[in-house]
Amino acid sequence: MKIFSIFLSCIFAGVLSLNAQDDNSNNGSAEVDAIVPSDLFIDMLNAAKDQPRDPMGTQRLIQVKDSSITPIMTASTAFKYTSNPDKIKTPTRDDGSTLDLSLNLSVGLGEYGIGDDVLAVPSFSFMQMRTFTDPGQDYGDDMKAYDVDVQVIGISLPLILPDDFTLTFGHSYVAPSTFRGENQLISYSNTPSVAFAKNIALSSGDVISMSAGLSYTFSQGDSLQDQITDPTYFNFLQAVMEQSGVSASSEYPANLQSGLGHTINLSYMSPVGEKLTLIPSFTYNNMMFSEGSFQNRSDRTYNLGLVASYAIYEWLNATAMTNYTWKNSTDNVSEFRDFIGGMSLGVTHAF
Repeated sequence: MKIFSIFLSCIFAGVLSLNAQDDNSNNGSAEVDAIVPSDLFIDMLNAAKDQPRDPMGTQRLIQVKDSSITPIMTASTAFKYTSNPDKIKTPTRDDGSTLDLSLNLSVGLGEYGIGDDVLAVPSFSFMQMRTFTDPGQDYGDDMKAYDVDVQVIGISLPLILPDDFTLTFGHSYVAPSTFRGENQLISYSNTPSVAFAKNIALSSGDVISMSAGLSYTFSQGDSLQDQITDPTYFNFLQAVMEQSGVSASSEYPANLQSGLGHTINLSYMSPVGEKLTLIPSFTYNNMMFSEGSFQNRSDRTYNLGLVASYAIYEWLNATAMTNYTWKNSTDNVSEFRDFIGGMSLGVTHAF
C-alpha cells in the first residue's frame, strides 16, 4: 500500500508538470516539461522499491505507523534525444538533445488512520532541475536561450480508501527561470489539484493503475516591461505597438497561463526479475485557458511512454525511457509532435 501512495504522489506530479508544459513552451523552455514527469516518477519508484512489501495487502490499517518523518533524497542526471527540440508544428531543426541535472527531496510526513477504513499519507517534495539544451552545440549557441532552471515544490495528501481506491489532494508551485547571464524568473504558477485512482494488483505481481485528475493553475508571468530591463528600449517597443493599434499590456498579460486542466492516466507496472521493472503508460491532458491572449484556447496533449528501470544497487538506479507526445490545439498554431528517448542514472539515499 505504501508503494501505491508513493505512486499516487507521482501521478499528482505528472498532472502538475503537464500543466507546466504550456508555461514553459511559451517562454523558450519547452524541452523541460517532457522530462519532469519521467524523472519524478523514477525517483518515487526507487523510493517505493526500498519499502518492505506488505504481506497483509489491503489490510494495511493494522500496521499504521506513527507520524515520524521519512526523508528520501535523490540526485539524477539524464541525457535525452528529441525529434522536435523547438516543440512547434513545423520543426525547423531535424532533432536535438538535452542534459538534465536534478535534485529531489521527498519527505513522508507519517501515516494517520481516519476511522477504520481510511489511511492518510501526507508528503512534501522539492525538486530543483537544470536543463542544458543542445549540450553538444550542434546548432552553435542558438539553443542557449532554452537553457532553464525549474523549481517544483509540492505537497500532497493521499487518502487510501477501501478496495484500493485513493483520493489525493495536492498543491504545487512551479517556477522556471533563466541561469544564463542574469538570473531571471520567467514565470511561476500555483496549482491545487485533486485526483481519484484505482490500483489493480494482478496474480502475476503486475499492477494496473488508473487515475483521473482535475486541477486549476494560477499563473503569474513577466509583463513586457518585466522582460525588457532597458527602459528606453521598452518605451520604443511600446510606442511601435501602440502605433499598430496593439497594447503592450494586453498582449503580454501577467496571468497568461491560468486555466483549468483535467488528466486521465493509465499505466501498467510489471516487475521482470528482482531488479528490472517495465512501466508502459498513456496520459491524456486537456488544458483550457481562462485568462490573457490564450483565453478560450484548449490544448489537448497525449503521451505514450515506456520506462525500464533497473536497480543496480539499492542506492543506484539506471533507467531507459522513451515517449511519443502529440499536442492538438484549437488555435492550430501550438500543435506539435515529438519523440523523446534517453537514459538516466539516479542515486537515492533514505535518511
